[in-house]
Amino acid sequence: MQTSSLAHPQSFHPVFQTTISARGFHGCSLHLYYALPALIFCDPYELSNRADAYSFQHAGPSNLELPVAALDPAAGNASLLLSITPPKSASGELLDVEVEVPLHVRYGAVAAQTANGSSLAPFQRTELPWPEAFFACPARTSTDALPPMPPALAAPFGTSTIFVLKTPEGVTPVEVLETPVGAAADVRTVELWTAVVVMASFFYLVQAMRRTVVRMRASRSAPTREKNE
Repeated sequence: MQTSSLAHPQSFHPVFQTTISARGFHGCSLHLYYALPALIFCDPYELSNRADAYSFQHAGPSNLELPVAALDPAAGNASLLLSITPPKSASGELLDVEVEVPLHVRYGAVAAQTANGSSLAPFQRTELPWPEAFFACPARTSTDALPPMPPALAAPFGTSTIFVLKTPEGVTPVEVLETPVGAAADVRTVELWTAVVVMASFFYLVQAMRRTVVRMRASRSAPTREKNE
């Protein structure tokens, strides 16, 4: 059985926490598959720091800084497949495994305006399904199917027998994220003041560079005057 929860669901850096309790199978590998909505992405470089807990394969958009509006719809959403490193135990013994996956939220589309100019909603609600937990074993009898995933991630399991771990009965295996979004009415104001700040910073840097050049020239010319005197 597996259960999942989302830490910091109202931040831009939530953490997916999954607990797995199941009896291990000799020669089987344990995996978690995440189907991420467009708003959510993971950082492969950050996941590499968790090599002691799991290895991973990533498919889908990999640009970490693009807002949702800039994503290519044809590329699909991101997918993540983990190969868990479980604690050592004999076949048939109960495994208790806890897995944490740090996630990140892209900037969402600005909120639409009502007739009176106010935003419809200051937060964007996104449903994030629990990961699919399963054992991949040498060929044997099983009626479980591999969770739907991109072909590149599914290829290694072509000859494996799959045992999918169930979720608790009566529980909806979905977490909800609520992230703040900008208001359409504020876009022009934000763009204007962003341009003002950028230009002011540019002129400040030019002035600072000019003063630095003047000081350097003055310091170089001082020894020359002393020699002439």
